[in-house]
Amino acid sequence: MNSTPSPEQAPHDVARCACPACQLFRYQRQYGPDPGRALPPPYPPPGYGAPGQGTPGQETPGQGAPNQSIPGYGTHPGYGAPPGYGAPPGYGAPPGYGPPPPGYVPPPPGYLPAHSAGSDRAVAALAHWTPLVVAVVFAFVIPGLSVFLCFVPPLIVMTTAKSEYVRSHAREALNFQLTVLIPGTVILLLSLAARGFGGVLSLVLFVCCLIVQIMAALKAGGGEQFRYPVCLRFVKRTNG
Repeated sequence: MNSTPSPEQAPHDVARCACPACQLFRYQRQYGPDPGRALPPPYPPPGYGAPGQGTPGQETPGQGAPNQSIPGYGTHPGYGAPPGYGAPPGYGAPPGYGPPPPGYVPPPPGYLPAHSAGSDRAVAALAHWTPLVVAVVFAFVIPGLSVFLCFVPPLIVMTTAKSEYVRSHAREALNFQLTVLIPGTVILLLSLAARGFGGVLSLVLFVCCLIVQIMAALKAGGGEQFRYPVCLRFVKRTNG
C-alpha cells in the first residue's frame, strides 16, 4: 500500500477496479502523492461555527462587542461629535458638597445662617420692634389699653410671612405679647382703684418689655433664634 502502482504495473483495469491498490492509485493521481494533505477540507472549515456565529476571535455584525463596527463601515468623515466636545471643565457636583463631617449637628429649627437673606432678618426684627411702637403711640391715645393692641403686629407678620425663620420670631413675639396681657389686665384693674399705683406698675412693665424685646430684635437681626425668658407658648408651631 505504501508504493504507488503505475498503469503499466497494474494487474487489471485501474479506472474500474475496486481493489485497495487501484483505489489508492486513483486517489493519489487526483490529489497528490501525500494522502494526509490531499484529503479534501471538511465542511465547515475548522474554526468556523454554525452560520451566524462567526469565527472565534471575530465579532459577527450585529452581535459583536459594543462600540465596534465592521471594517470599512464607520462614521462618515465630518460626522460625529465635534472636536473637544464633552462635559464643560469643572462640571459636576459643586465643591464642598458631600456627606457632613463627623460630629456635625444640624442647626435648630428656624435658625438662619449669616449668609441668608437680609430681608428675612429685618422682617423678623420688626416682629419684636413693632409692639413697642404700638405701645408708645397708643399710650397717648387710649392710656391703659395700648397693651391690648401690642399682639396685632406680630400676628400680622406671622400670618403673612413665607419664611419659617420669620414665622418663628413672629410666633415668639406673639406669645410674649399674649403673656403680657395677663399682668396688663391686673395693672389695669389696679389703676381703677389707685391711679398712682397702677401708673408705677405700668411703667415697670413697660421697661421690662422694652429690655427683652430689644434683645429679641437684635438676635433676630443677627440671624439667631430667641426665646423670651418669661413667656407662655399659646401659639405653637404647626406641621403645615
